[in-house]
Amino acid sequence: MNLLNKNILRQTHRWLGVVAGIQLLLWTVSGLYFTLLPIEEIHGDHLRKAQAAIPVSKHQWMSPDQVLKLHPDLQDKTSREIRLSHSNGNPIYLIGSLRLDALTGEKLNAISEQQALEIVRAGTTGTIADIKLIQTVAADSEYRGRELPAWQVRIEEEDAHFYVGAGSGNLQAVRTNAWRWFDLLWALHIMDYENRDNFNHLLVQALAVLSVITVLSGLALFTVTLRSRSRSAT
Repeated sequence: MNLLNKNILRQTHRWLGVVAGIQLLLWTVSGLYFTLLPIEEIHGDHLRKAQAAIPVSKHQWMSPDQVLKLHPDLQDKTSREIRLSHSNGNPIYLIGSLRLDALTGEKLNAISEQQALEIVRAGTTGTIADIKLIQTVAADSEYRGRELPAWQVRIEEEDAHFYVGAGSGNLQAVRTNAWRWFDLLWALHIMDYENRDNFNHLLVQALAVLSVITVLSGLALFTVTLRSRSRSAT
């Protein structure tokens, strides 16, 4: 390979390295973070209290069919599932975010502020600081793709947020500082800076291809340089 071609290869590798190197560094740093922190800490499990299981035989509840017969307006309601859950020890049916008493079939009102506080107080070891109702969230919010409206209960420890669905009364998510760092690094890792859930897009594919080309050009440059030195030595 002549000197001109070698210089072109060297310059190409250098500029590819600048562009790809930044993303390669982000991939490495974010990957390191993912491996260092236990997923339980990111999920905020250390701020939760273990919940006692409720024996199935404790209650005589109505069947879903019996409950739905009491509410003709629900006959055409669509939902992926009807779940049997409990709220403050009482069995309930959840149809989406709608709550129905599993003992009487009665529709239950949305969770009040006081009820949300009681749910979080029973489920956390932390100290409750404040609470607010969230009606909407941005696409890149720490609470996204989940039930709305929801109660956001802030815990003093780690500035953690406990989110309780206002309709279902279920604890939907716990967000800690460790989770927020994870979320940021995950966005940088998959290069989906808004929704954080798509890693099959053109940008990440292009950078991956560019990184491969950078490595291959570096190997080619190394091989050419090694051959040149061998010839010079002889």
